[in-house]
Amino acid sequence: MSRSVPRKIPSWLVAVIMAAVIFLIFAFIANALSAKKGNGGQNSYDLPDEYASESRSLNADLDKLSFHLLDVGQGDCGLLELPDGKLILIDMGDKDAGPKVGNWLSVNGLTNLFCLVATHPHADHIGGFKEILKVVNTDTAYFPSEATGASAATSTYKNFLKALVKKGISVEDACAGDYILSNAVYYIRILAPQPHVYENLNNSSIVLLVKYGEHSLLLTGDAEAESEAEMIKDYKDEMRRVTFLKVGHHGSKTSSTESFLRIVEPEVAFISLGKDNPYHHPHPSLMKRLVKWCGAIYRTDEEGSLTFITDGSEFDVKTAR
Repeated sequence: MSRSVPRKIPSWLVAVIMAAVIFLIFAFIANALSAKKGNGGQNSYDLPDEYASESRSLNADLDKLSFHLLDVGQGDCGLLELPDGKLILIDMGDKDAGPKVGNWLSVNGLTNLFCLVATHPHADHIGGFKEILKVVNTDTAYFPSEATGASAATSTYKNFLKALVKKGISVEDACAGDYILSNAVYYIRILAPQPHVYENLNNSSIVLLVKYGEHSLLLTGDAEAESEAEMIKDYKDEMRRVTFLKVGHHGSKTSSTESFLRIVEPEVAFISLGKDNPYHHPHPSLMKRLVKWCGAIYRTDEEGSLTFITDGSEFDVKTAR
């Protein structure tokens, strides 16, 4: 019986195969790191997919109020769900966030909104509008009053306005002192901006105070020291010792001033920011102030999307990571 002798593989072929294997391994690792980190970590979004199986709402019970600060990198996008099931989308992240946020809203059956709130014209807050407007339905959008100077801002802002008009969505001016909703159960009051021109567009941000039962939420957009001082002057008592604070301007040193935090003194603070962002947010001085005046501090760059939920008496915080 003859025996076949295995042919020896040429050394050059072994070298080629090994090089190909090493290349594939490094390519896989590089792709994984790129997907995780994205553009300075800002395009990696960790949305709360645990709700994907629920079709109506993120809350199983209608008597709860939730604020979901979505992980959109270096930007802002929040969904406020009220005890009666009404939904308010507050900002939309940048253009890269739009498709994923739109898909998340659609998958979870969260497309019928009471209103949109665009806190101010910067692209990291409204840039995702194109994809999000494809899936949501609403009659009303709130913008800073034209008196603040915000209307002459950016091409993104102007294109957003055109898209709203095309979809038949009415644009309403938001002005300090007005209410978006108010009833025997809860209210949403606008604390800023005031009807005058701000040199810094961040200070034209719409700031909302949400009150439900024993708890209150302060949602600040990118408001900085000037706007904070105005709110302290006019609404000090309403703002005193809120339960929840959405920290202004992604943790910039120019927001959440000492005098502001001394009044607000929140039990819970959320910061929306991108991992390894080029602005070095959150600023060390801001974090020092938060540690001094706040209870628990949560960050989207570390814990993904964040949820504050309350039944009006007790409250809880959930993180995506």
